[in-house]
Amino acid sequence: MLEKAKQLLNEQFDELVSTLQNVVRFNTEKAVAADGAPFGKEIKSCLDYVLGVAEGFGMSTYDCDGYAGHADFVGSGKEVLGILGHLDVVPAIASEWKYPPYEGVIVDGNLYGRGTMDDKGPMIACLYAVKALKEAGFAPQKTVRLIFGCDEESGMECVAHYFTKMPYPTASFSPDGDFPVINREKGIYQFDVVCGKLPDGVTITAGDRANVVPSLCVAKLPTKVLKGGAKLPDGLTATADGETATLTAVGKAAHGSTPDEGINATYPVLSTLAKLYPDNATLAFVSGKLCDTTGGKWGVALQDQPSGKLTCNLGVLRTAADGTLTVTVDIRFPVSYNCDYMYGLLRANTPVEFDVVAGHISEPLFVPSDSALVTTLMKVYNNGMGVDEQPIAIGGGTYSRCLPNCVAFGPLFPGEEQTIHMPNELINLDNLRKMTELYLEAIYELAK
Repeated sequence: MLEKAKQLLNEQFDELVSTLQNVVRFNTEKAVAADGAPFGKEIKSCLDYVLGVAEGFGMSTYDCDGYAGHADFVGSGKEVLGILGHLDVVPAIASEWKYPPYEGVIVDGNLYGRGTMDDKGPMIACLYAVKALKEAGFAPQKTVRLIFGCDEESGMECVAHYFTKMPYPTASFSPDGDFPVINREKGIYQFDVVCGKLPDGVTITAGDRANVVPSLCVAKLPTKVLKGGAKLPDGLTATADGETATLTAVGKAAHGSTPDEGINATYPVLSTLAKLYPDNATLAFVSGKLCDTTGGKWGVALQDQPSGKLTCNLGVLRTAADGTLTVTVDIRFPVSYNCDYMYGLLRANTPVEFDVVAGHISEPLFVPSDSALVTTLMKVYNNGMGVDEQPIAIGGGTYSRCLPNCVAFGPLFPGEEQTIHMPNELINLDNLRKMTELYLEAIYELAK
């Protein structure tokens, strides 16, 4: 039966690609809410289309108020195997793309488009894997439930709402990470430190999001201070316009979970200002404690064996009208700790006069490597790829942490070019074929 399903999958691969192209053509960037469409009409239309395709395959479907939906391949037992992915995407600036981001263009064996890898492509792959199994005569014991979220990129409100209406699956995987299997995701602690005031005439601006290494930092200060001040470090430029001077640093953006892959533009600006104003407590703290991706200077460095070291990203700096500096920080902490511990550690190592205000926080994910879910998926991957890999840990966050007994399984293969969230996002069609085969076998093994 399994070989017949793989044969059917191969025969229907062109149809799969065509369906994915249709799904990519929906611009599912988050938009203004409308009646029955909490994240915008286009996302709701895309959800309607995908559920319609699933109904055409003989699956039963459910639309959860436009927040999310699911398609079921009903099994004989009460347990449910969940496959959780999303249809919404991060914004795409068309001028930065070689090919239009919402047309699904195929060039040289690659399908280009926003969402092709994150996460429309993998979810359509799973849908066709279920179709092939169904048509091959597979009779699962567990119901196979494909859950399509609509707000993963902007806070995961979709699944928060969905799971108020529907029970958690017995076991799940999310095709929205890396192969082989991600069973450990560090905790996420994003927060503001409301510091004291900067010196008169000084402002600092950098970054837009906590989870991105800022590639540009701009500071304003009195020209007279700069003229008699410190030597400028490499990467920092200064210009003067009358009584006001501007310091500008250009760095390199990276995801906040991997800050060492970027160059934080705030560091040279802060170190220079701290030298120019050695008596300012705010600059001394931010420059001396926060300009460190390990958290060691701050006294918050943590590490454990399952997931490694804490990372710290100084993501956003804003100066209020009264001169107060607020910095937004993204910390990814090891799985052996929790958010309450992280807050206590931060509070103990931050001046009492500075507020620590929690924003987006998320507890770590840790599904044991010897669990049935992880061992089954690892067996499928290693046998399918002819390798002997082990499950991995990441600093990023996936849907997997939104429900119990869930891990990320693909779609990015080891060594594959990373284009997720970038201009010219693409999915290689050979890799798409291979990942769909892996998903087919994983569904079979977990649901039989």
